[in-house]
Amino acid sequence: MANFVEFDEEGRICGFVEVNDETGNTLKIYAENPRFVEYDGVVDYATHYVESGRVVERPSMLLSVSGARITGIPAGSVLTLGEQAFEVDDGEADITGYSGTVKITCWPYLDAEVVV
Repeated sequence: MANFVEFDEEGRICGFVEVNDETGNTLKIYAENPRFVEYDGVVDYATHYVESGRVVERPSMLLSVSGARITGIPAGSVLTLGEQAFEVDDGEADITGYSGTVKITCWPYLDAEVVV
């Protein structure tokens, strides 16, 4: 028996396949398909992704909050404040005049929430 994950071009896991194949024909099809990678152990859509042909854990963002300023934001992140979303490319955001929860998303990082 072998376990495979299917993933997209960004490494997002799309599905799971368990192959029980005594002859090896089906196993070979999945092993040779570049959209599938074999894995062992527990894998979760929300906490794992595929990088360089391996299933790995999604990294956490190394954020720091000081007052209304958030630093350590990965380039290309989207910050959501209530109903408004903003893209951040310079690694920091100064959210003067807002207090509450800020949601930060940026693939492949785990989503994060901070309170300012």
